Amino acid sequence: MMKEKGTDAGIDVGSPQIIQIVGYKNTGKTTMTASLIAGLAAKGLKVAAVKHDGHDHFEMDQEGTDSDQFGHAGATAVAVMSPNRTAILKQEHTSLEDMLKEFSQYDWVVVEGFKQAAYPKLVMVRHEDDLKLLSQLQSVVGIVFWSPNLLEEAESRGDKSHSSFLFNDKQTIVEAVFQLNRLAGKEAGTMHAFNEDDDMI
Repeated sequence: MMKEKGTDAGIDVGSPQIIQIVGYKNTGKTTMTASLIAGLAAKGLKVAAVKHDGHDHFEMDQEGTDSDQFGHAGATAVAVMSPNRTAILKQEHTSLEDMLKEFSQYDWVVVEGFKQAAYPKLVMVRHEDDLKLLSQLQSVVGIVFWSPNLLEEAESRGDKSHSSFLFNDKQTIVEAVFQLNRLAGKEAGTMHAFNEDDDMI
């Protein structure tokens, strides 16, 4: 049974929780995004996903389909609806904020990319050089490291302002992200509540 949105956290119905997965290319963003979606959905939550395509390479229409023909005929927006699915393809830019409004009735929205947005973020770190991205971001709640050595090296520098996770420990990451509900309206932009007291890390 689907829980009523926001009841545990005391947040408003109609305001989904948002988590971003950001990082440089080939740092595992899509894999982590899919893992979070699966983990949150397994809790009976209604989850939406948004992905940023900075190169405008994605294709949703297949050549020769009816919707493809409509687009080539001059339609700047095409909607295809079936009993169980709905797809809308617009030939225009949509801001992240406007897209999130489309998902107002969801419990969670997992966003891959959009580094400059101000929503809570997990930062993917595969190589040491990836750490420099942190200085360019806001609302970082956790860092996902690919190796224990890299995690230990980062912590040895004295930077413990963010929660640290290992890439393969996806269930722990899902649980920590899920607990962001508990920080709603308290200390946005940090996961420090998920340390020893909660046995999360």
